[in-house]
Amino acid sequence: MPQLHTSPHRAHKGILFSLLACGTLLGLCAPVRAAEGGPESVHICHENEDAFPWLLKDKPGYSQIMMTQLEKQLGTPIKLVPMPWKQCLAEVKSGKIDGAMNASFSAERAEFAHYPLKLDGEADATKRMYRATYALYKTKGASVSWDGKALSGNGTFGAQAGFSIVAQLKQLGVKVEDNAPTADELLNRVASGRYLAAALQTTEAEASLAALPALHSKIERISPPLVDKAYFTIFSKPFFAKHGQTAREVWRLQGKLRESPEFKGQVSHLMKSVD
Repeated sequence: MPQLHTSPHRAHKGILFSLLACGTLLGLCAPVRAAEGGPESVHICHENEDAFPWLLKDKPGYSQIMMTQLEKQLGTPIKLVPMPWKQCLAEVKSGKIDGAMNASFSAERAEFAHYPLKLDGEADATKRMYRATYALYKTKGASVSWDGKALSGNGTFGAQAGFSIVAQLKQLGVKVEDNAPTADELLNRVASGRYLAAALQTTEAEASLAALPALHSKIERISPPLVDKAYFTIFSKPFFAKHGQTAREVWRLQGKLRESPEFKGQVSHLMKSVD
């Protein structure tokens, strides 16, 4: 296709006309330019440890595959930045990074980050990345009781650092320690007797136990699950204030991608083990 060239004289007249028009409209052109101009790229942080099947270090996990496909449809580069989860949330809060992925909803996070919301102010799960359950894991024979409403047990419960399940455990009235970086470490602490039980994402815990036969023979999962959560991409307040339309488009595309046959086919090898 031949390229169209504009003479310098005509280009100068065009620019001058635009400036005069904007002046005539008392600056109304500036918001239009802001609305049309999206970010050059979007930087999204995430946990720097494996969280099967959502995040993997040695190959793409569910969330990484979703972001790759989303980038193509969004038309804007997405840069994924791994780091400890607490640091990731802190950088979203400070505005040092644009957003974070794989974040469940919590009132505390909603104070410094934007979620996709329904008209009633609740998080809109139709725009989630995925859903996942948490369950309790204990040594076989340990005295822990969970009936879906009340949790009891004489000892300390463990959780991963910065995870939202910590608040729920505390609300249930048990003592919680949340400084373990990985599911493997949590399960080892349960097996050693340091924790009475640990709260873990079910898929991640089951993957760890399958890879660690020595632990698998000592630890069991408690039913029912502690909770079922929707997980989102969230955005910092500074990013959303400047590029809210881009954030909304990310959420819309994630909801669409999640249900598409093409994407489901791309992640089917990961989801076979998700119960």
